[in-house]
Amino acid sequence: MLFVCHSEVILTLGRSRTVKEFLYAAKEKKRSFRVFVAEGAPRYQGHALAKELVEKGIQTTVITDSAVFAMISRVNMVIVGVHAIMANGGVIAPVGMNMVALAAQRHAVPFVVVAGSHKLCPLYPHNPEVLLNELKSPSDLLDFGEFSNCMNFSTQDGTPLLNVANPTFDYVPPKLVSLFITDTGGHSPSYMYRLISEYYSADDLVVRRKSTS
Repeated sequence: MLFVCHSEVILTLGRSRTVKEFLYAAKEKKRSFRVFVAEGAPRYQGHALAKELVEKGIQTTVITDSAVFAMISRVNMVIVGVHAIMANGGVIAPVGMNMVALAAQRHAVPFVVVAGSHKLCPLYPHNPEVLLNELKSPSDLLDFGEFSNCMNFSTQDGTPLLNVANPTFDYVPPKLVSLFITDTGGHSPSYMYRLISEYYSADDLVVRRKSTS
């Protein structure tokens, strides 16, 4: 376990079941800590996580995503879950995670990723914003009725004046990750490609297209 100090402060973002179970286990071992939960806008899954932690008797504080940099100096460790661990040791994580990782690096706070081995991915994120992201509905951010007067299609080139980008994921490069904790133990980002090679062979990466003729 990583919790070795009394009154340690942990920061996380959004709602990760793995992080939740990790913190529950620490609580059962009588570790003394409190948790800052960044709410994870615009889906605000951090609100649900905060409620679940409080129900387990864990002292919890909800903060806005924009307050992460202001609060990070009070934090001893960042512990987060991710969507996928890439072959280079980078991670695909909920949107806003790269901001948290940069704040942690700036204040020399360990950024720890907890994830099961099923999150290991043999691919390299050469172009993550195109290949490994998903845009959600703009309605998560703006109410159409309130902003419909901004949707003017009468511009010269026919494009709207207002565009709304609502990405689902962030890419966090391996240089911002301090440690991975998986069901096989703790690993550095530089070791992840070797761990992934134990789960995937080169044949797993070959995509064979069926003939259409």
